[in-house]
Amino acid sequence: MLVNVSEIIDAAKLNAYHLRVVGLCALLIFFDGFDLQAISYAAPAVSGALGISRPMLGPVFSAGFIGLTTGALAFGLLGDRWGRKTVFILCGVLFGLASLGTATSGDLTQLLLWRLLAGFGLGGATPISITIATDYCPTRLRATLTMIMYCGFTFGGVFGGWIASLVLPYGWEVLFYIGGAVPLLLAPLLMLALPETVEFLVNNNRDPGRIAHILARVQPGFVAPAGARFVLQHQDAGGFQVVELFRHGRAVRTLLLWGIFFSSLVALFAFSTWLPSLLNARGLTSGQIVGITGAFQGGGLVGSLIFARLILRFRPFLMIAVGYLASSVFLVVFSRMPAVYPLLFVSGLVAGICLVGTQNLLNAMSAQLYPPAIRSTGVGWAIGVGRSGAILGPSIAGLLLAFHFSGADLFLFAAVPPAVAGLITFVLLRTLGDRVG
Repeated sequence: MLVNVSEIIDAAKLNAYHLRVVGLCALLIFFDGFDLQAISYAAPAVSGALGISRPMLGPVFSAGFIGLTTGALAFGLLGDRWGRKTVFILCGVLFGLASLGTATSGDLTQLLLWRLLAGFGLGGATPISITIATDYCPTRLRATLTMIMYCGFTFGGVFGGWIASLVLPYGWEVLFYIGGAVPLLLAPLLMLALPETVEFLVNNNRDPGRIAHILARVQPGFVAPAGARFVLQHQDAGGFQVVELFRHGRAVRTLLLWGIFFSSLVALFAFSTWLPSLLNARGLTSGQIVGITGAFQGGGLVGSLIFARLILRFRPFLMIAVGYLASSVFLVVFSRMPAVYPLLFVSGLVAGICLVGTQNLLNAMSAQLYPPAIRSTGVGWAIGVGRSGAILGPSIAGLLLAFHFSGADLFLFAAVPPAVAGLITFVLLRTLGDRVG
């Protein structure tokens, strides 16, 4: 007897099992946000300790982003082949070890290597976490719950700033010892408590008893009939996963999605990476810098919750387009603010609501553009291609600083890509019609 797994997942009511899966994914994604803020806050101290000039911090930031890009591309593919749970845990272990290695760096070369490896691990964890959350959540709640899961990234950024303000007086290395040790301690918990996605198990013809057990947790009371054969709503045939992203009418949506990710992440990473250093150059105190960067990250959390509510009533990709255009406007406002703490705090908060909140919504929706068999690859390659923008953004900002551009000019530069992302999203919305957007 055929049992449609997709129908069971979609019909399930939200319960503790869904929340467990989402929460465990959020725990590891927390360290993506933590690490981004950790290197940003530690940059001045690292620069002094290792004798690195301020413009040379650009390649240090970019090394991590190169790792994030290649990790998303590589581990996204491996997640669809080896299993999402296995690769997710592997990514966390790799990041933890590389973060500990960062703390031991004695020169620029070592620092670049460890930042590259740390980014590689985190780069893989992000798309796989989105895939796991998407695979387990009913369609009507997928974007909302995935966004809530990805709030772990924002919490990590806020927490990273707070921890940095406490431990940096004792040495920048302490920040990375903390950031490395905790993910390693999480690995046994994830091995025991995080399930493999049921859609991966079905696609790869794994143990039916294991699938039935998981479905009984997803929908309490479900009992698989004797001799059940489990199938999915969209169970694609095999093939090289990247090629599959361009087959069956997916080519246009894939390219447009990549363009949106690229444009968005140029702005997001250039802004968040250089924000502490540029605020420091404008004469703000360390406490004020923590407050403004925390407002930007906290605004992302608020924005995620706002968008999670709005997409229950409005088309998600329409909200993405509007969010990016609003981000561009408020980044222009931020670039023109005088060095007055309350004004910068409020404008940073609103910029975070729009830019980070919209990015989190895009992350959540990207998984819904692809069927289960290539979902991890689709998300991974979208994020990976997008994070090539994360590589360019901080490097361009560092180059402009070397040519004596002001901080206000750099913030104004960050306002252009979100406007482009918003326009591309409108094109994607028209392409999708009523199918997803």
